[in-house]
Amino acid sequence: LYGDRRFQYDRCFPFIVFNQEQIRGSAQGGYLLTARRDFQSVSERILSLDRGALDSLIERSRLERYVRPETDDEKAWFELMSVVDYVSGHVRGLNTGRKYQRNEIRALIMAKGVPIFFITFAPADVKSPLCLYYCGEEIDLAQSMPVLRGGDARRRAIANNPVGAARFFDFLVKTFLRVILRAGTDEQGLFGRTESYYGTVE
Repeated sequence: LYGDRRFQYDRCFPFIVFNQEQIRGSAQGGYLLTARRDFQSVSERILSLDRGALDSLIERSRLERYVRPETDDEKAWFELMSVVDYVSGHVRGLNTGRKYQRNEIRALIMAKGVPIFFITFAPADVKSPLCLYYCGEEIDLAQSMPVLRGGDARRRAIANNPVGAARFFDFLVKTFLRVILRAGTDEQGLFGRTESYYGTVE
């Protein structure tokens, strides 16, 4: 475990890091994507549309949560955005990344067939000594039934250290794949031999 958990306990640090990671990824690998049939018309519209209308939409979006086009030029920009995607699939948290995931799932189904099992994880982190240990609780994991603090104290410990809870979830999923499914090996798992699998995090 990490000896210094100051960044794990900081409530703003994960959001700042994630935001900077998105900015860095978008700046390094973003491009526009549209259907081949629309390429000619899209390229002509990009060159002909009013830049001032786009600036107006951007400025209003900073002040309002939902922006509606008010002029014909703004409507033209909305129509363009409906047929153009800003592609940056390697940037986590964007819609393009989810599109890539759906394409990967379709390709996996075409190659291996329809999935047989759909498994959902819902670990009870509040009741797990391992999760609480990751979150900084003083727990002796060598004991078969270690003594845990009250429910409120456990929930507070997990809420104050989301990094520890994330590490616990990562460990649980990898252990399930390795021990229960025997993924990546020729051995039989609990449900038979695992030929392939695909997992996402909500």
